[in-house]
Amino acid sequence: MSEEENTQPQNTLGQTLAQARASRNISVDFIATQLKITPQQIERIEADDYLTLGPETFVRGYIKAYCRIVELNQDEVFALYVGHPVPEKSRRMKSFSRRTEKEANDSRLMWVSYAILALVIGSSIFWWWQTTSSSEITPPNNTAQTIELTQAESNDSAPELEKLADKLENVEVETAESAPIVEPPVSDLSADKAENNSKASDGLSTIVMNFREESWVEIFDATSERIAFGVKKAGYRMTVAGKAPFSVVLVKHHAVDVTLDGQPVDLSHLQKNRLAKFKLPLTE
Repeated sequence: MSEEENTQPQNTLGQTLAQARASRNISVDFIATQLKITPQQIERIEADDYLTLGPETFVRGYIKAYCRIVELNQDEVFALYVGHPVPEKSRRMKSFSRRTEKEANDSRLMWVSYAILALVIGSSIFWWWQTTSSSEITPPNNTAQTIELTQAESNDSAPELEKLADKLENVEVETAESAPIVEPPVSDLSADKAENNSKASDGLSTIVMNFREESWVEIFDATSERIAFGVKKAGYRMTVAGKAPFSVVLVKHHAVDVTLDGQPVDLSHLQKNRLAKFKLPLTE
């Protein structure tokens, strides 16, 4: 008889819980209410069907709570517990998910590297372009080119400048050939004032530049017509007229006195030893 008892199969965890519940006359619904799960889930626990109950941590929690209700020793009950194995497909999915996540991280790192490289290349190209542009507008040093530019600018000057130059030459000749005491010439300031008033009535503005040092200048008026261009010698006084506003590029602006329609223009706020680009009238 003892041999027959030894050959009888041992109850599973689910069967042990079911027998303890039945011996205490407790319903499945009562257990489900206490564990806050459905009666079908209680039946699965008693049938040792753990795969549909969720993660193993939840299953162990259900079993512990079940043992407290039916007053069973948790250690003895868990000795019968066989955790549900992870399916091979799930393991493969987890491995694939980790590999996909690693590839995504590598891809993001690669794109960040490309962005940094593109930024460095773009900055280098911009710096090269800016340097090249600055070198292209550097005033020429060749003497022949300087003469050609000065002659071209002279051709663009207003006829009034030629009259003024002839007037000054005549005064110099008369001074050399006549007696030491002569009458002073008519004031140029009065002529400039009359000239400015005449141009103002035509809707034009007048720029006067006195060059205390040799400098290079280029001026465009509001109609995009270039009204001045070239290298000016120290002591040269340039007068041009056009429609405001003017776009001015000037080298050694600190050595040039500028007036617009008879009003002095303050260029002290511009940085020295750099090519000055500004509008006349000055904007904030």
